[in-house]
Amino acid sequence: MYKHTVYKPIGGDARIKAGREVIYNFIGKESLYAAADTYLVDITWVSKMSWKNDTDATQTYSQSHTTGLTVTAGGEVNNGFSLSASFEGIVITTNSSEKIFTSTETRQSMTTTTNISIPARSLVIFYQKRYKFRMSMFFILDAWGREWNVGSWGGYEITRKECEVVIDSEDYATLNTELDGSTTGTVDAKTVNSTPCAQETKKRDDCTGMSRDKIAEMGV
Repeated sequence: MYKHTVYKPIGGDARIKAGREVIYNFIGKESLYAAADTYLVDITWVSKMSWKNDTDATQTYSQSHTTGLTVTAGGEVNNGFSLSASFEGIVITTNSSEKIFTSTETRQSMTTTTNISIPARSLVIFYQKRYKFRMSMFFILDAWGREWNVGSWGGYEITRKECEVVIDSEDYATLNTELDGSTTGTVDAKTVNSTPCAQETKKRDDCTGMSRDKIAEMGV
């Protein structure tokens, strides 16, 4: 993966995680879940700095890069559950290479300084790897002794919410040539099945007041 600036999964966005996120859980009364599918949209090598050594001696520079997660769309989801926590520990496999996201890439940020050696008469470019994800979710209410998909106002179309996240990872590369930004590369990403729906759907009007209020807080 050292040819293109941007790499996309073969066949489009790749579903790399599926499951339920707990919004609230009152045992014996009611619970609300976000049934979320997380998709890898692309992987980008972000150029942070470049050095050209025109001398006959090796030169050394220090370069800092910061890790962390940024919600770029649909941040209201955090009113229901923590997006950063849901990404910690995610494992993605691309081209048989495994990546596990750590707490300093998701829950908190960290800045690391690296010493870079530039040989005589050479160019070195520092790239940091950035991952873009899309999360698509619907809501499942556990009440009245069964589970229900939360429907639309006045209807049975399942209510859905999407958000987007980018993660600046710990991974970096120091290269002697500039990556190709004119074309897009591809990766073979391992995928999982989608999160299953409940067997029945209830109009949003008929759901519990607590669930209606919480979903509204999440921007739906």
